[in-house]
Amino acid sequence: MSRRVLVLEDDESLRLVISRALSRAGFDVRSTASPSSAIDRMARRDADLLIADVLLGEENFLDRLEEMTRVRPDAPVLIISAQTTAATAIKAAKGGAFEYLPKPFDLDDLVAAASRALKTEPAAPAPRRSADAAFPGLLGRSPAMQEAFRVLGRLSRVSVPVMATGPEGSGRASAARTLHAARGVSGPLVEAGPSRLSSEGEELLAAASGGGLLLRRAERWSEAVQDQVLEWLERPEGPGCLIYATGGPQARSALSPGLWDRLALGHVAMPPVRERGEDSALLFEHYLSKAAQSTVSLDKSARSQVVGYGWPGEVAEIVRAATRIAVQGRRDRVTDEDLREALSAESAQDPESALRDAAARFAAARMGEGSEAPAEEAARIVDGAMIEAALALSGGVRRDAAARLGLNRNTLARRLAALGLDDKDED
Repeated sequence: MSRRVLVLEDDESLRLVISRALSRAGFDVRSTASPSSAIDRMARRDADLLIADVLLGEENFLDRLEEMTRVRPDAPVLIISAQTTAATAIKAAKGGAFEYLPKPFDLDDLVAAASRALKTEPAAPAPRRSADAAFPGLLGRSPAMQEAFRVLGRLSRVSVPVMATGPEGSGRASAARTLHAARGVSGPLVEAGPSRLSSEGEELLAAASGGGLLLRRAERWSEAVQDQVLEWLERPEGPGCLIYATGGPQARSALSPGLWDRLALGHVAMPPVRERGEDSALLFEHYLSKAAQSTVSLDKSARSQVVGYGWPGEVAEIVRAATRIAVQGRRDRVTDEDLREALSAESAQDPESALRDAAARFAAARMGEGSEAPAEEAARIVDGAMIEAALALSGGVRRDAAARLGLNRNTLARRLAALGLDDKDED
């Protein structure tokens, strides 16, 4: 097997570090800082694998992936980038890249990826969209989010149904919208929650013809709705549109096995904010600047507070808090005092009244859909929400979460299993 690798990186220090790591692993390594030189050398067959950074001076190498795959369709390309967005991962996948690694990466991971690339027949490049295509702003540098981005990149090249799961407010609908945009479908993306799905049914499918249908909150679908969606997916001619679904962590146990298997042919798991580390500050500053329509940053103490807070309301809570600060007129740096005021306002509504109102809306919707046991469904959702909130406030430590709930650790473990939430390693 060939071990010849060409490294395209304009940072001299990083180029040297990568080259040394690959050389120590037994690869025959050469390097360059020029995209044109890299493509010419690959065309001359100086190497059999290209490892390329994205931003190289004034050039974006993703814009030249098509040229690269045209001159060397047999040579895999590994993309490395500090642009830690879903758009970068998706563009890399749609451009025919073998794999995408976000910076900073572990050199062992790079070596392993290079080994896989040179032992695997690269797939033929998929049809590509312009690198200027717009994507919704999914952001993240954490390993959990980078894995979600890699999955979105792979799914952008196929047309299977996709299930996006995660806590309420974690960005699962945004992931589905991002994927639909990346697939380049010309038709509309029609969205529907359980109530609309129950009442409109075939009308929704007709409205989404040639585009996509995003079906939300799968854990709340009645048996009749589940049967209808499964029937759509099993039609010999197909549903006539791309199907996306979103659901909470309990969605798998709430759906029939046959429906889950069909919907989750493509599955992207959106991690809770508490598992994203520094991403919470990245998200906060993004939504601050978006709402203020100018660059706004967190000072050191505010950043620490954002990263340390559990964000039980997920990304949706970050958006609300950041927007609340921005509309107060902050145009430069946000302090921890600004943040405390925003979070205090977030929790100012009487929790008991808020829960009662939400329960009334849920009961009305579920009974209107013909549910035979709305009280049991509500109790299950509340139990799951209580446990997720306790885990968020406890940093994911089950022992502490159980104490907050007034439970012992074994009881909490049984409830997690019953609710379909027991998919993490112990503590």
